[in-house]
Amino acid sequence: MQNPPKAQAERRVQPFCHGMESALISLFEVISMPDAIKIPTIAWGIAALVFFPFLLPTPHNIGLFAIRLLLAALFAYCAYGTYKKGLTPNASLEQRTQARQSAFGQVAAAAAVVLIGLVVGVGLGIARLPSFPSVAPFAASIEGKYVAQDGVGSSVEFLSDGTVIFGSGGDQGVWKWTKLDDGRLKLEPGPGMFGAETTVCAYSVAANELRLTNCGLAMTLNRRQF
Repeated sequence: MQNPPKAQAERRVQPFCHGMESALISLFEVISMPDAIKIPTIAWGIAALVFFPFLLPTPHNIGLFAIRLLLAALFAYCAYGTYKKGLTPNASLEQRTQARQSAFGQVAAAAAVVLIGLVVGVGLGIARLPSFPSVAPFAASIEGKYVAQDGVGSSVEFLSDGTVIFGSGGDQGVWKWTKLDDGRLKLEPGPGMFGAETTVCAYSVAANELRLTNCGLAMTLNRRQF
């Protein structure tokens, strides 16, 4: 009597499933050994990179720089700890089960840390999410036309040749703008701008907004959409 087709299919699939399960268990045992890169190691490493301050410290951002550097160092230490620790070849079944639960818990903790950090950073205005439709994934360009939030609708235009034009009430002032290596913006008055002085501002730029802070020309500019 021949086996039904369904029974034959199950007999073919079961060895494959058992083989895959054994392979996954063996892979977990290998990456759970001491001095090996594990899934929690990668998770904590990502958290460290997210918090690492990829900027030069200045008097304006030294506090934020120090906090992010300390958090990045802490998460890097967590990643190193998971790399060094692991199961011995003769670990019991209970120890292996606990190791899997611990790995899951650490991955969840690292993900929660990154999520909370992003939410707090955006909420406090020290981090911005990119706007993909109108800017590159990582940074928006300063160049463009803006309207100042000054109550009178003053205009500002940053040109690609390093010229910036301030306009208000029919008057215009031509300045020069330069990005500095420490992440600040240098604004120099052009010819005929008597009484105006060179100023250096901290700045943050997004898809629809440019903020100049910590300088005499501090202002918030909305990018024109036309």
